[in-house]
Amino acid sequence: MGKKGLIPNYLTISRIFLTLPVIIFLFFDKFSIFAGILFFIAIFTDYLDGKIARRYNQVSNLGKFLDPLADKILVLSILIVFVDKKEIPFFIPIIILIREFAITGLRTILAQKGVILSALREGKIKTFLQDISILFYIFKFPGKEILLALAMFFTIYSGIVYLSKYWKILSEEKL
Repeated sequence: MGKKGLIPNYLTISRIFLTLPVIIFLFFDKFSIFAGILFFIAIFTDYLDGKIARRYNQVSNLGKFLDPLADKILVLSILIVFVDKKEIPFFIPIIILIREFAITGLRTILAQKGVILSALREGKIKTFLQDISILFYIFKFPGKEILLALAMFFTIYSGIVYLSKYWKILSEEKL
């Protein structure tokens, strides 16, 4: 993989580095526009890194590891700020964290069995709704609570879909 092969990973890493400035700007309401712009750039890198990696056959194991990690760092960090500001209930990031740990565990077990856990449509919808609801919260748009509720529904639903789809393989695992 040449230098071009590193572009998707650089985009993913940039998402991690964008998290801190977004969080800092969120603590100051007068700077929320900057938080929103940086968050939008961060979620755009998520779209772009995958598109570049697939299009130019630059998918890497590092990228497969970093991409979901960067997503979780970004989303959960921002949601924790919203909890701190009492804009969302504390259990929202906890539910997301539980789901993400469960799917990461599933991904690990499947990888040991040589099975790749590909992103499902339900997981992509979950990510989209989480990102859009965060944008709505940052910009204080009406309907943010409804979007967050939908995001939470798809967070739980997509977790159930992943687990049920791979349950047969999981149930073969000896405890």
